[in-house]
Amino acid sequence: MDRGGQRDIGMASILRFDSAQTVEGRRWVVGLHVSSDCRRVSSAAVAAVGRGLDVRLHIAGGVTVPVPAEIGGRFDEVAGEIGRGDSLPDQMAAIKSGLVEVQAAAVGELLSRANLPAGRVLAVGVLDPSLWSTERGGLRDYWELGDAARLAESTGLNVVDAFAARDLARGGLGGPLTAVPEWLLLRSVQRNQVLVDLGRTTRLTWLPAGTGNSSAARIMSFDVGPGTGLLDLLTQRLSGGKQPFDHGGRLGVQGRRLTELVDSWLASPYFETPLPRWNPGGVDARAFFHDAMEKAIDAGWSVRDMLCSAAHFLAEATVRTIQRFLPESCLSGPILVCGGGQHNGMLLREIGVRLPRAELVRVSEMGIASEALDAASAGILALLHLDQVPANPPSVTGTDLCRVLGRLTPGSPQNWQRLLNDLTGSTPAVRPLRSAL
Repeated sequence: MDRGGQRDIGMASILRFDSAQTVEGRRWVVGLHVSSDCRRVSSAAVAAVGRGLDVRLHIAGGVTVPVPAEIGGRFDEVAGEIGRGDSLPDQMAAIKSGLVEVQAAAVGELLSRANLPAGRVLAVGVLDPSLWSTERGGLRDYWELGDAARLAESTGLNVVDAFAARDLARGGLGGPLTAVPEWLLLRSVQRNQVLVDLGRTTRLTWLPAGTGNSSAARIMSFDVGPGTGLLDLLTQRLSGGKQPFDHGGRLGVQGRRLTELVDSWLASPYFETPLPRWNPGGVDARAFFHDAMEKAIDAGWSVRDMLCSAAHFLAEATVRTIQRFLPESCLSGPILVCGGGQHNGMLLREIGVRLPRAELVRVSEMGIASEALDAASAGILALLHLDQVPANPPSVTGTDLCRVLGRLTPGSPQNWQRLLNDLTGSTPAVRPLRSAL
């Protein structure tokens, strides 16, 4: 879901903010999402009617703003040092302060364009890639890039962040955390659906039909394998670094399928990793890339043919994973596609060829830009926190116990009081946490 660098507005459900503000029972949240490479911040306004898992949601608008190159570069440096096991450098302070300025600007621009008063916003939910490390014994820990206190001071809005912390405390993987929000946004009462996120890592999310706890308990979401990150590496190699990604799949379609290479990639031990399966940094495409380049030297393969083969590989890995882990009905039902790969015509064609009875629908065709979906998911996580609804099903994160996720930081006294009034007026369903979701 990390494609693009220009400011744009993504509309999912077009609402008139001036009249919508008078509708009784409508609550507003804002979501902020920092791209996995810390190069963009996307924001979205989400209107909610109802509470908990029975809520009805509309993405009212989104804004994406670039992060200064200096901040993104610092993130790359710090992430590399974490990967080598070194301590966090002082650059973290610069990343946090610089990123908060961008986030506050994104919120301000969003509210201005939407003509939505800050006083109507209950809270801002924040998701960022964070810096992750794995201790001995496999325990994960992370450091968020944002600063909730500074963001609350800058905007005056209540902030909910640190969604992964409680899941990690219960033995979960810490993600993927957007599965429940995506289900709430895209679910169908009548039929099951699959969401295929063709981002830098390919991820599948099973969206069971229906509403309420029984349906939410069946949500599945996990990494399939490498995604457009592999296509990007090959495209950059083919173009000498002049082209960051294969626009529309126009380069890959000019090549030929290398069966030996595709079969080699599909034989990777990664695909035998049991569920739940999620990596904070995504599936590293570099190992697959270097494997291909080593084989290419002996076999005399062209980079163009390898790029074509990569599209076949991603399509085949996706379909095999659907066939292995999801109900057979998925092979003939709606398959929703998001992420940068939804714009790669060749990749979508190859998926469609392998699923001739399925209906492939780009999420963008539904009026939801990828950046808006990411940001809206952050806002919905904040809403679930306020409604005291757990958002980490064991089938998704591997947690041993569902918990309400997030940490609430008060904004201005006025906004904090408005939120307290809203919470006082709510009567969330009380149920044992072990039976939640």
